[in-house]
Amino acid sequence: QNPLGSSMLSLFTASLSFQLPSLSYQYQSQASTSVIRCSATVSATIPPVVSATIPPVEMADAAHPLIQRANEILYSESGFYSPYNESAFSEDFVFRGPYIGPLNKQDYLSTMDTFKIHEAIPDISPNAFGFSIDPKDPNRVWFMVRNSGTATGELGLDRDGKLRVPGKGAVLDGCPETFSIIFDADRKVKYLSVGYVADRFEGNTNGKGAAVGIFHVIGLPFPSPGPLLKFAQWLPPPGGGLRAPA
Repeated sequence: QNPLGSSMLSLFTASLSFQLPSLSYQYQSQASTSVIRCSATVSATIPPVVSATIPPVEMADAAHPLIQRANEILYSESGFYSPYNESAFSEDFVFRGPYIGPLNKQDYLSTMDTFKIHEAIPDISPNAFGFSIDPKDPNRVWFMVRNSGTATGELGLDRDGKLRVPGKGAVLDGCPETFSIIFDADRKVKYLSVGYVADRFEGNTNGKGAAVGIFHVIGLPFPSPGPLLKFAQWLPPPGGGLRAPA
């Protein structure tokens, strides 16, 4: 054994300390020919757990007059699920959907006269649910639909009624869609949005809503959002002129 090496090693002492956020560490060691000592201390400050405030669940009042009116229009005056009531729509009415729109009152009613969805699918039902009042707009009613029915009639594709496509008994099992109606001061429909799919994996419409989903079930192709659809929306409406796309 080398006495010089032992002497030098026994005189060696090392220490190390460092600080981290919320943690403190102390470390010291002594080394000799036969002993190594280690010590460590750890301290940490843990913030208290703050309980989240959970607001109460707000439920819509089914007797709310705008909810009642929205339900009436949907089932018996919309032009989609039944013949339309022209007086139910305000003169500055606007329709919007993910594929079709914006349409003014004249164009919307003309489109309903063309498609005649309620004649192509005599038993069509929106199966509406989840009615609520928009907390930011007290004149807006939101709700969901899941269309169903059997296409035993013919779907119209032109305003003259000459181009009709038979439904051939196709069964409609729609995906859930989000609708909304905004009413004016006279409780006329000022704005209608339809066809915004909530779950494209449900039903047999290939993830498409409103009339486009029905076209798919019957077997009619419809252009996807893009240049072709935008061009189609530029085509002149009755009376001439050009319609700006959404």
